[in-house]
Amino acid sequence: MSVRPGRLARRLGAVAPVLGALLLTTSLSPARAAVTADDTGGSTGVDAARAPSTPPSAVGSWLTDPGRKVYLTRQPDLHWTRGTPPAGTTITVDESRKYQSMEGFGASFTDSSAWLVGTKLDRGRRAAAMRALFDSRAGIGLSFVRQPMGASDFAVHGNYSYDDMPAGQTDPTLAHFSVDHDRAYVLPVLRDALRLNPKLTLMASPWSPPGWMKTSDSMVGGTLRPEAYQPFADYFAKFVQAYADAGVPITYVTPNNEPLYVPGGYPGLDLGPDKAATFIRDHLGPTLGRTGLPTKVLGYDHNWDVPSYPESLYADPATSRHVAGTAWHCYGGDVRTQSLSHNNYPGKPAFHTECSGGTWEGDDAAGFAGAMNLVVNAPREWAKAVVRWNMALDADNGPTNGGCLTCRGVLTVAKGADGRYNWSKTVDYYALGHASKFVRPGARRIASSAPAAGTDGAVQNVAYVNPDGTKALVTFNPGKAAASFRVRFGNHWFKATLPAGSAATYTWRGDQVAPAGDAALGTTDVHFTQPGKAPLTVSWDADLLSRLNQVRVDGSWVGYSLPTGASLQAPVESAPLPHTGWTATASASSPDDPPARAIDGDPATRWSTGHGMTPGDWFQVDLGASRTFGELRLDTSASPGDFARGYEVYVSEDGKTWGEPVARGGGATSLRVLFPPVTGRYVRIVNTGSSGSWWSIHELDVLAPTGTGAGSGGQQPPAANPDLLRRTATTPDGTALEVYYNAGDQAATFDVDWAGTTYRYRLPAGASATFTRAG
Repeated sequence: MSVRPGRLARRLGAVAPVLGALLLTTSLSPARAAVTADDTGGSTGVDAARAPSTPPSAVGSWLTDPGRKVYLTRQPDLHWTRGTPPAGTTITVDESRKYQSMEGFGASFTDSSAWLVGTKLDRGRRAAAMRALFDSRAGIGLSFVRQPMGASDFAVHGNYSYDDMPAGQTDPTLAHFSVDHDRAYVLPVLRDALRLNPKLTLMASPWSPPGWMKTSDSMVGGTLRPEAYQPFADYFAKFVQAYADAGVPITYVTPNNEPLYVPGGYPGLDLGPDKAATFIRDHLGPTLGRTGLPTKVLGYDHNWDVPSYPESLYADPATSRHVAGTAWHCYGGDVRTQSLSHNNYPGKPAFHTECSGGTWEGDDAAGFAGAMNLVVNAPREWAKAVVRWNMALDADNGPTNGGCLTCRGVLTVAKGADGRYNWSKTVDYYALGHASKFVRPGARRIASSAPAAGTDGAVQNVAYVNPDGTKALVTFNPGKAAASFRVRFGNHWFKATLPAGSAATYTWRGDQVAPAGDAALGTTDVHFTQPGKAPLTVSWDADLLSRLNQVRVDGSWVGYSLPTGASLQAPVESAPLPHTGWTATASASSPDDPPARAIDGDPATRWSTGHGMTPGDWFQVDLGASRTFGELRLDTSASPGDFARGYEVYVSEDGKTWGEPVARGGGATSLRVLFPPVTGRYVRIVNTGSSGSWWSIHELDVLAPTGTGAGSGGQQPPAANPDLLRRTATTPDGTALEVYYNAGDQAATFDVDWAGTTYRYRLPAGASATFTRAG
């Protein structure tokens, strides 16, 4: 893991067709688009309304209220009222809208965790601890475990791999490969977990290859040597086979933990997206395929703040075929990135594979809040699994191996007054339990509305239907006052109240009478069906739509998504303007990062605010003379967590009169802002979001039309492409949506018209593009 504890808490933080003419002048022209006929039929992800066979049963209720020391305790049943609920905050649950299937909730048996549970607890206490973790009746039924392959920052006896060699020696044939280290206590606890929960899913991630495979000749630091790519792939295959032979099947692997962070004191590996693509495409994917075992590769295994990394793996069809989904961590960025990335590549599922709580959060109530934020919101944003970090740590948050000293486990294993080791549950146990005890593997997330923040019932929630038909609604009140609300299911509702900082899970059986509409749920779903393939759903709400890039065209805001690998090409090629004569200023700056460093041509230097991002922070460039331009590029790659969380772009001739913004949207590490050409001398970018991270710009470029070159102008309109599917919809507030999905195995192109200017859009295979228009 890569944790900066002082900042972690701040970072966790009816579908109707639209006539093509609505978007004719400001989005896609159906006359020019290479698409199939508009097809909004079908019920992908939405079940037809069923006649009720039984009314909803009484509602079971389980509560955790840290303020009153109540933990996952059964409460009196609640009862349904027939009809429409009275005015007030209502959570609407709609079983007819089904989303991702769930694989599980859990944590990691790091070397430290397995050692504590497997060697420090006596047989009886170890059995009780394992039942509490993995038995759904006696405990919380955890069903997903992520295993380090070798040492991580939580290892008892220092760094180790499965093929360590003396300094200066190599073992390219892996003749010395062995998992004997894990036979002592790691494999036994995993076999116990599988015995208690046979539906347990296991994934594995190395923190580092063996040192001899790396440029550092050590598990600490360095990157993978070119000649070690295939031995490293063989290392995975041998590990997966050895674990299978030991009775512990591995369903998923990732190429490496947190590949964009190389720690100085414990194992890590620099594995950028290009290197990862080469490793997966040419080595890991084919090698695992030859084993005959069903192990799949998940990409990335790092934070929300660089979605371009996993999406770049999908943009290349040769790599994408070997990548089953994205593994996300919580230590940078925003959980909503999972939904944005899902909408960009809807066929690639999300897994949330690491997020630790710790003493930096504060007391138990604060720690519980952090855990519940993840347990509720990661699945709500498409995660099929939610994994905390250490399954167990001791009273000193260890044993550690050069990493986090303040992390919290799901259990604490500590020596008691009698000199014997015992175990206790932490707030992470109860937070996971609010989902894992009631949401079984194979459950489907179903639609549930999110009350507006700031209301008396701003209750976070996520709903599921289990394979046996039972429903589960997991709720959390993050506010400082009790929240009263109603839960509506079809034509029935019940009333509930959650104390401040508490969580409740509600369960029931029964059938829904009729589906709810978009207005009740706050989301608009767009579905793509293809013969012989799983249906795909792209889902938008007002907040997600606000994060799209948007441009002002003929008095309307036109939004567009641009997945990694996609491009939007102007009719005339653009080139960066020379920085000569430019002057940069800002609303605030760090003394070490003045504004001039954002325009000095050196991506290693930067401008930064010197404080956490606040709406209204701005960065401005005087171009020295009036210029005509239609694109900005802001690069924050060297400080990937420091991109603006939202932006507006203003242009002025005199630096005083700014008018309306010409573009706006959500931020990105590498941000490309396109808009119809404008003329002005001054450009101002205003941050519209909040974050504990500083806002930084390493390099800013302003691009102007060259009048020559290989733009889209003069090209023939693309030929009709039957693999390019188109859907339209309207959101409850009247925003028109036009959504494209490339169902083929090659990139597809189509034309986009903005006020008479035609752009060429290139959409990678498997990607989806969304265009919006609002007044």
